[in-house]
Amino acid sequence: MILRYNTDEIDNTIVRKLNINARTPYTEISKQISEEIKPLSVGTVHVRVKKLEEAGIIKGSTLIIGYESLGFHLIAFVGILSDSRESKLVKEELKKIPNIVQLYITSGKYNLFCRIIARDPSDARDVISKIGEIKGVLRTESTICLEESINDENRLLSNILQRQKPSYKKKKHNRNYTIRDIKSN
Repeated sequence: MILRYNTDEIDNTIVRKLNINARTPYTEISKQISEEIKPLSVGTVHVRVKKLEEAGIIKGSTLIIGYESLGFHLIAFVGILSDSRESKLVKEELKKIPNIVQLYITSGKYNLFCRIIARDPSDARDVISKIGEIKGVLRTESTICLEESINDENRLLSNILQRQKPSYKKKKHNRNYTIRDIKSN
């Protein structure tokens, strides 16, 4: 059963700020939200982040590795057609190949699709050969990535959060009271 968690402007702002930099201290988030929307304590930020984690909206923080700096300059996508009776074995064997960084069960021409990272074309060929040697793999088809044009999951997040109307407006706190104001309260 999937539960829908309704976020508000504060939750959305927390998510946006952590999405830009997952290391942003809660004190900084609290300060920014207090200035932009309404006063918010560090403890409240912590509680809201925990609720967003429990709801599955935030799933930890991710370290992004620059594989190019480590000598891995080639990305390839490999469609894999496997015997449906051997699919569990094929998936287990694919998990043993470290160059496979993503594996999906798909529909269409291939029932599995993976993304590999390799040093060069020769390294990619070796990885693809290993895939082809797995018992139950009937056929593979490879596509080498020439250039990455879009790598921005924030685009979708921004669109989702924009659709939600703000529910808070920053309130100005007037702390200048007259004697008459105090007596009337």
